Amino acid sequence: MLLLAACSLELLTTAFAQAAHPIRKDIVDRINQKNVKWTAHQPEENPLAWLSREQIVNLLGLRNYSRVSKARGRTMNVGEVPDSFDARDQWPDCKKPIRNQQQCGSCWAFAAAETLTDNLCILGQDVPVLSPQELVSCDNTDHGCKGGNLQNVWDFIDQTGLVSDDCMPYTSGSGDEGTCSLPSCSGGGASTKYSCPKDHSSLSSDSDIQAAVMKTGAVEVGFTVYEDFMNYQGGVYSHSEGKALGGHAVKIVGWGQEDDTFYWIVQNSWGPSWGEDGYFRIENSEDDADSAIAEGGGFACVSGDGPRDDVMV
Repeated sequence: MLLLAACSLELLTTAFAQAAHPIRKDIVDRINQKNVKWTAHQPEENPLAWLSREQIVNLLGLRNYSRVSKARGRTMNVGEVPDSFDARDQWPDCKKPIRNQQQCGSCWAFAAAETLTDNLCILGQDVPVLSPQELVSCDNTDHGCKGGNLQNVWDFIDQTGLVSDDCMPYTSGSGDEGTCSLPSCSGGGASTKYSCPKDHSSLSSDSDIQAAVMKTGAVEVGFTVYEDFMNYQGGVYSHSEGKALGGHAVKIVGWGQEDDTFYWIVQNSWGPSWGEDGYFRIENSEDDADSAIAEGGGFACVSGDGPRDDVMV
């Protein structure tokens, strides 16, 4: 009887641990005591701490992210790639405000719409902020607030383009995908479509992603989010501890080096109060194989083999 009670208690304890909130003091203290390159938020200061575990998982939404094959992936040649590059500094006029997907698993839509917005701006088009809501409500190959696949979303962009955020403002923050209003606008803007000059590029290596960022400022990628990532405050993240919560789509805008460790500079979609003003830095997949950022390749609207003469570095 005592053995049975002990086993039952162990099972209950295990179940509780599996369902524990990822933002908690013990994780933060352990991370901040380790020799890692990033700092964890104190829970009372974490802008996500008020969310339940289920709501935190709802901040994700990337499905079926796997390595782009070499046969399909685009290889780019831009000459020498610098040790560091930041598209925000290179093209400040194309930088847009950090947004918040809220309680909808629409990271895939935000990162795609924002990547395309940056790409077209840097390619010289007068483009407004493009609509993630169109992808959430109108892309029937994906799953709205329940997630999306990057290959699907970029195929959709190739086929239809995207309208502006003024035409279809974001309304899915509560988790309601809404209905597709097109060809009519649900907002006050025009229903003009914006698309790549030619089909999107699938980028199958880190160097090709770097080349694409040098050319058009942004690439959409994915990675695996673990519990410790939800405690990120700043620095160069690498997975330290905790269970995997799911896949997440984000936008790479640059890279750098710290203590001989390569990292990506990444824009998130959890609002400007999260992380480093809405951004984070993360070790590449060679150094953090668990998070495996960009291991499934990258997606962007890239025209030509290299950056324009005026943006060579």
